[in-house]
Amino acid sequence: MGLRDRIKERLKGALGFPPPAVAAPAAPPPPAAEPDFTPLGPSSLLAEGAARSWPLPGSPDRVVAVFRRNGELFAMDNACAHEDGPIGEGTVRGNTVRCPYHDWEYDFTSGVCLTDPERRQACWKVKELQGQIWLGPLLRQGTTIRGGEHNDGLEVIQQ
Repeated sequence: MGLRDRIKERLKGALGFPPPAVAAPAAPPPPAAEPDFTPLGPSSLLAEGAARSWPLPGSPDRVVAVFRRNGELFAMDNACAHEDGPIGEGTVRGNTVRCPYHDWEYDFTSGVCLTDPERRQACWKVKELQGQIWLGPLLRQGTTIRGGEHNDGLEVIQQ
């Protein structure tokens, strides 16, 4: 700032002009030159062999389930293709998760529904960096079909 700029600033202040606006600091850059990634939350919240759900960035009505298996992360739609149960709250065994509502099973590494293989779940790229879990671009669309038989051992009685 030169002498002329300092004089202008003092005169503006003496005349009651507001001080110049200061720009807000920029948000941290996305990881590793991949601008399509968005942080979901701290990676410390997702234990090995477990699942956790987060709101899908940019889609407040949708939730994504993230799984950690052998140090790798996998992300798929949290809404079960049967009746929209919360898959991320289900039981994780190996590479599979069982929906807590009616026991539909999914391979979370691929999004394949083991109960009805024609109903794949949407899957996203996901990575861990800088102590955060980052959600990337959609890898594949999932089904929008809902309904079907339960897989919980209960018999549906028709009257």
